[in-house]
Amino acid sequence: MPWGVEIASDRVRLCQATSRGGRLRLRRAAEAPVPAGAIQPSFKNPNLADAAAATGALRDLGRRSGCRGWVRVALPDPLFILRTIATDELPDDRNAARRFLSWQARDLLPFPAEQARLDFCPAGTGVDGKLRFTCLIANDRILSEYERVLQDAGFLAATLDARSVALAQAASPLLDVPAAALLTADGTRTTLLVVEAGRPRLWRILVADDPTGDDGVRLIREVADSLAFFREAEDVGPVEHLFVHGLGRRTGECATGLARWLELPVSVLDLAAVLGPGTRPPGLADELTRWGAALGAAIRPC
Repeated sequence: MPWGVEIASDRVRLCQATSRGGRLRLRRAAEAPVPAGAIQPSFKNPNLADAAAATGALRDLGRRSGCRGWVRVALPDPLFILRTIATDELPDDRNAARRFLSWQARDLLPFPAEQARLDFCPAGTGVDGKLRFTCLIANDRILSEYERVLQDAGFLAATLDARSVALAQAASPLLDVPAAALLTADGTRTTLLVVEAGRPRLWRILVADDPTGDDGVRLIREVADSLAFFREAEDVGPVEHLFVHGLGRRTGECATGLARWLELPVSVLDLAAVLGPGTRPPGLADELTRWGAALGAAIRPC
């Protein structure tokens, strides 16, 4: 049974999980705090101000859970750029395709294209007849920081994904509509991710000191403006359902406000709905959804 790791700015999580027939089975789960400031997510600047603290927290998780070796990892969204790239053709060889798409994305990157580490999935054909590919891009130097910490803790990273993309993987049975959106908060950052035909299409990362402050009005307006921009500028179809996650005690209120403002179905994300019966480990906290990114990383195909 594969293992998934989530590395966040304030804690690390580890779980063992599988997915079968659209139902998740969670066998083990553990988490450990990370000192404030030890991990500072950025796609350009060094991230690990205290690599020893991060290594120690991960090593503790592995010791408590009996996990060593290969893991699938979810990292903070601000490490990544998610873009859709259009092209007339793409090399058949996947490594060559990655290099080609990195070059195509060079004007979007805050670092040289040669430093990009890119993964991609097909996103259909545009109205202009060009092939579209959704690309998740990060600076290889930054990802290598996390890989070294994982290795020092006794792990090897089989895959590296963005947190919200991993969360969408865990919630995929709930997102099974032509176009859905996921609004998920992690500390002071909130990501609005659009999923089309079960695959991530594009996102916008919203930064606020308190994303639930001001009765959530600012966040609601930014979500509405972002969805309108996606439709007009990125050829995204109408979102049929929006799921809200991670806004703490105000999550329900924010979901209600979004439903009124957007006039579309909005729900609080509840991963218990996709968890197989009797598969929650003893002692796991009631708030299962906070394990979403680690769950999604664990079940991600390599």
